[in-house]
Amino acid sequence: MRASGAGVTQLAPQDAEFVYSESSRHRSNIVVVYLFDTSAEAAPLTEPEAIAWMRERLGHAGMFTRRLRRVPLDLDLPYWAPDPRMNLRDHVHVSPVEAPGWDPLRRQISRIADAPIDLARPPWELHFVTGVTTRERSLRCDRTAPGDPDRMTAAVLKFHHSAGDGIATRDLGRRLFGPDTAHPPVPIRPRDWSTTTAVARAIASLPVQCWRFRRGLAAAGAADERVRAEVADGTIVEPTRSRPSCRFNRPISAGLTFDLVILPGDQIRAAQAAADGATVNDVMLATISGALRTYLSEHDESPDSSLAAMVPMSLRGTGKGVADGPEGPRATHLALMAVDLHTDIGDPLDRLRAIGAAVRMEKQRSRNEHVRRAARRIESSPALLLRLAGRAKALMNHSGPTVERYNTMISNVPWAGDDLLLRSAPLVRTFGILEILDGSGLRHLIVSSRGDEVAVSFSTDAAMMPDTDRYRDLLRDSLRDLAERARKVCI
Repeated sequence: MRASGAGVTQLAPQDAEFVYSESSRHRSNIVVVYLFDTSAEAAPLTEPEAIAWMRERLGHAGMFTRRLRRVPLDLDLPYWAPDPRMNLRDHVHVSPVEAPGWDPLRRQISRIADAPIDLARPPWELHFVTGVTTRERSLRCDRTAPGDPDRMTAAVLKFHHSAGDGIATRDLGRRLFGPDTAHPPVPIRPRDWSTTTAVARAIASLPVQCWRFRRGLAAAGAADERVRAEVADGTIVEPTRSRPSCRFNRPISAGLTFDLVILPGDQIRAAQAAADGATVNDVMLATISGALRTYLSEHDESPDSSLAAMVPMSLRGTGKGVADGPEGPRATHLALMAVDLHTDIGDPLDRLRAIGAAVRMEKQRSRNEHVRRAARRIESSPALLLRLAGRAKALMNHSGPTVERYNTMISNVPWAGDDLLLRSAPLVRTFGILEILDGSGLRHLIVSSRGDEVAVSFSTDAAMMPDTDRYRDLLRDSLRDLAERARKVCI
C-alpha cells in the first residue's frame, strides 16, 4: 500500500487471490479504528471538513484514486486503474454516535465493518463517528483506561485486503494521521481504462502464462520433495492437518459483531517472567487459548483434542524476492502459521510454555527456504485457476466433525505510535476488526502495545457467540489466572 502514481498496474497473484475469493460470505476487508481525544474541540468534525481533510491526503496510497478492473473471462490478473469518476462523498462519511457508552459505538462500528465494499469504486471508506463519550460505566469496563477523555471521535478506516496487509495498514495510518503536514500531491488521472487493450495483452501473454505455470509447478514440486525429506529427518515439523470442529467453524448466519478488551501490561510481564523466552504474543495466544477453552466448556462443547489458530507472520524484509512479486509490487507479504493452542492442557503456565514451543516450531518451518519455495506456486498461477480456487472456497462443506489445520485466527499489529493526530486531537487508542467468514466465525486481533497495555479485539458471528460480554470477561480472567500462576512459580 505504498504511495504511487495514478497509472495502471497489475496485481500480484497473492493480492488477486483476495479479489477472486470475495463473496457475501467471504469478505476480504481490513478495518482499523482510531480513537482521538476531541474534548478540547469547540465543535465536532463536519462532513465537508472531513472531505477537505482527506482530499489533501489522497496521494498517500494508490487505492484512494484507483479501482480494481478485472479482465473479461479472467484471462489475466486484475489491474489497478485510475477511476476518473471517483467522488470523495462516496468514501468519506461523518455521523454522530447513536448514544453514550460503549455498546452503541460497538454496534455502529460493527455495521460499518460488516457492510460490503463497492469494488466498482476505489475500495476504501473512511467513517468518522463523533461525540463518543466514556461517561457511561459500560465504556469504562476494561475497554478504556481510567484516564481516557470524556469526548472522542472514532475514525474507522476500511479497505479491501488486496490493497495491503496489517503492516501496510499501520504504515498508512502513520502517514494519514502523522504530524507531518506535507503530503504527496494527488496524482493527475490519465485516460480511462481500456478493456480492449487489457484483453489483447492477456491473449498475447497466454503462452508465457502457460510456460510460467508449468515452470512454477515443477519448482514447487521439487520444493515439496525437499520439505518431505526434512520432515522425515526431523529438521522441520508439519502442523497437525486435522483439528476437531467447534461452533465457530460452521457457516456464518448472522451479522458481524465485535468486542474489545484492554489487558494490563503487569500481568503480561508476570507471565513472561515465568516462561523463559515467552513473547508478548505467546502470552496473548495463551490468554486466548484459555478463554476459548473455558467458553466451549461452559457450553458443554469441549473438543476431544486441542484446537489451533491461524497466526499470520509478516515476511517483509526476510529475504530476496519478498518485497516484490513477479507481476509487480505486492501489497501482502504474509506466511500463515498453524499454531497449536494446546487447549487440552489445564494448567495455564504449562499451556503457555507449550504454545511458545509451538510458535517457535512453526516460525522455523515457515522460514524454511523449501517451505517458502513450495508456497510460491501461487506466484505462477494463472488468473483463471485463482478464480476457480476462490469459487471452490465458497462451496466448501463446513458441517463436518473436523477442520483443516486451524479453528480460529489470531493476528497482531504493532502499535501505530503516540504522535498521531486528527487535526489537533491526539490519538488515544487504536484497534482493528477482522472479517469473519464461513468456517472461521471467531477472529482475534492484538494491537501491542501502547504504554502499559495491550488491546485485543475479537470479531464473531452474533449467532455463534450471542454473549460477547462473557467471552470478553473470560479473556481478562484467563490472563489474570496465568499471571497469578506465574507469580506463584516465581516466588
